[in-house]
Amino acid sequence: MDSDGSREGYFHLNKRFKPDTDQTILNVDNLDSSGESSTEQSLFTEADWSRLPYLVLVQVFQHLDQTDRYHAALTCKSWLLALSSPAVWRTGHFKLNTKYDKYLLIFIRRMGKSFLHIRADGTAQTDRGIRYSIRFLYHFIEALLTANNQQLVTLSLTDMKILELSSVHHKWEVVEQLAILIENQRNLQVLNLSHADLSIDEGFRLLEAAASHRCHKTIHTLDIDRLIDYTQAGDFSTDKKFYHYMSRFSNLSDLELSQLYLSDELLYQLAETASFSLRLITIREEYVRLNRRQTTSTAWQYLKSACPNCKVETFINPRIGRLFDFSVREILTPSMPLHTLNWNCGRTADTDTFQLCMQHIADNFQDSLRHLHIFFWDVPDKKSLLDLIKRCHNLETLSVRTSNLTSGLERRIETDIKLGLACHHSSTHPCVATLNHKDVSLKDTWQTTIFCWLAKLV
Repeated sequence: MDSDGSREGYFHLNKRFKPDTDQTILNVDNLDSSGESSTEQSLFTEADWSRLPYLVLVQVFQHLDQTDRYHAALTCKSWLLALSSPAVWRTGHFKLNTKYDKYLLIFIRRMGKSFLHIRADGTAQTDRGIRYSIRFLYHFIEALLTANNQQLVTLSLTDMKILELSSVHHKWEVVEQLAILIENQRNLQVLNLSHADLSIDEGFRLLEAAASHRCHKTIHTLDIDRLIDYTQAGDFSTDKKFYHYMSRFSNLSDLELSQLYLSDELLYQLAETASFSLRLITIREEYVRLNRRQTTSTAWQYLKSACPNCKVETFINPRIGRLFDFSVREILTPSMPLHTLNWNCGRTADTDTFQLCMQHIADNFQDSLRHLHIFFWDVPDKKSLLDLIKRCHNLETLSVRTSNLTSGLERRIETDIKLGLACHHSSTHPCVATLNHKDVSLKDTWQTTIFCWLAKLV
């Protein structure tokens, strides 16, 4: 960064501005001014935002995004003064490869101690952008350390996979800086390190920092989905260090992780350390063909007894090839408290096996399943879909998406969805259903009465 950039940046109070003499004069010749005092008329004839009270400006600027704040800082000194208030910068959502990064670093060094919530997206499209993002990420974390910020509540660094292509030396420097930043926090409650795709040693370093004596009791939301590169995930989840670090999060309520990290040992560990506090486990599966580890019903039953309010949300989206992978039945273990299922079915090659998967879901999760979202690459098997909807009698939301549908097929699938919903329709708690983003919910009309009558005959 340029050595004098911090002295000439956007947020320097001595920067020269144009005189605050511009005023907007409204034409009031045709207005009926009878009964209005001269003071009231002046409210309509002059508009000078630079004279708004400081507290009002602070409240307004809190609703602007980062780019608009940079531009607003160039307007006048009163706006610059308001934008320098710590209250404006309690929350920051940053992208690491934009043209405003230079000015952002200048201001973080100045106001970095004020941040409570930080969200940074490390997505980069080109190799040059990746190298630039790595350098910026290092200086970004260094600026927060320089500002001595120890009051972060939320730290979300997503898509840090840019580190995967950097040199080992530079990557470890960034990881070490980030670990020190985490260890310095006194009230960190939400930590998101998803999609970093790090090595095992680097991932353990960040988990060690999160499980340190300052953070392990305050963190209640932890996202480690794809923290470790999927090719090393098996070794990572079987290492004793992993269970040791996870055992320190005694106040954990929300946990998001990859399916490859899941095991019976982890479920037993969570039942012991996060009993009665754990309420949501989000499981993401993107490489189902690589999955060789399964959880057992016994482990899930033990977790449910220790954490009676725990729910499971699952995302199944195979990324290796487009053929449907039938290990879905292995991922969705019976006795799992499945609350939400987001399922990208891929291309179905075997209708019989696909029907077994649908039947598996209906047999084991018809009581617990509340939200069902399915995407079909091909035309779905209508009989299996109808049976699944009929048996999942506690559904609150249903979303079905499919491609290559003719208008006739779409109407038939819509009819099947309504017939399935009619089997357990409740006017007090109706299920919100959509087909390709079109609302197909049952309404309190004569058509609903007909569907309910037909459902008894099906």
